[in-house]
Amino acid sequence: MDKLKDLRDLLKHEIKDLYSAEEQILDAMPAMIEKANNPTLKQALEMHLQDTRTHKDRLVQVQELLGEYDKKEDTGFFAGLFGDSVTCKGMEGLINEGEKIMGEDMNPEVMDAAIIACAQKIEHYEICGYGTARAYARQLNLVNVAQLLEQTLDEEHQGDEQLTSLALGGLNQKAEVSNSVRGYGTDSYS
Repeated sequence: MDKLKDLRDLLKHEIKDLYSAEEQILDAMPAMIEKANNPTLKQALEMHLQDTRTHKDRLVQVQELLGEYDKKEDTGFFAGLFGDSVTCKGMEGLINEGEKIMGEDMNPEVMDAAIIACAQKIEHYEICGYGTARAYARQLNLVNVAQLLEQTLDEEHQGDEQLTSLALGGLNQKAEVSNSVRGYGTDSYS
């Protein structure tokens, strides 16, 4: 990794990290959609998948605005935009954790609750990353970059709110009831 000399370099690095995160989400999301049982949850995850494609495209726009496009013919388009590849280790860990939990043997209602938790961890990571990048862009007075990042940040917040609504709107309760109905116990810690 090149030396990060100033806030602009840190912003560029954050954008590369977010791009890697979005690519990883695009790879992982279809499995989450397939494992989801509740139709409304499936629909929410499918919308997040579409949003992720849009977010990735916006990051390309951000890189173009930051002047990172290298017109050398010997580099590919994305290599020119994103230079040395960065792997978002944070997202890699969240996705690995999600894949592990979704590989467990559980009833459909509990699976849906687990998927919501995994998806919200991903959303919160993205909210943190986009919020940080937006703050850097604002500090650097990069208005167009900040606006693109703000748009994505707003969509990430909406996605998180939708998942919270699903969880609190009955999916977590179904997972709880599913446990007692199947005879796994109903310990109370009140």
